[in-house]
Amino acid sequence: MNLEVTFKNLRPRDELRARANALYAKLERFLDPSAQGTLVVNVEHGAAILELVVTAHGETHTVTEEDEELRTALDKLFHTMEMRLRRHKERRVDRARRGGEDGDDGFVAADSQ
Repeated sequence: MNLEVTFKNLRPRDELRARANALYAKLERFLDPSAQGTLVVNVEHGAAILELVVTAHGETHTVTEEDEELRTALDKLFHTMEMRLRRHKERRVDRARRGGEDGDDGFVAADSQ
């Protein structure tokens, strides 16, 4: 699990990078070890605009957050991504459970009756 942090219109801050890596590490339970994350931190007209893109399980999840406070925007961003990844994992597990009982198409094989 890698997180790449990019800063635009802002000097790179080590404390923000450390906070982002700590929050990204909490997403570990929803991601596989090969997951890749990209965080873009942008400041325009006094507002912080953050975009997080996570690629895992062959799918890309994107979340954008805008707030006056940089740290608040960062916390909201990772909270939203956590909720999105949690729902995605629950759906994936539910499909796997249903697929284990029936076929992938939802029909029972003729010889199992």
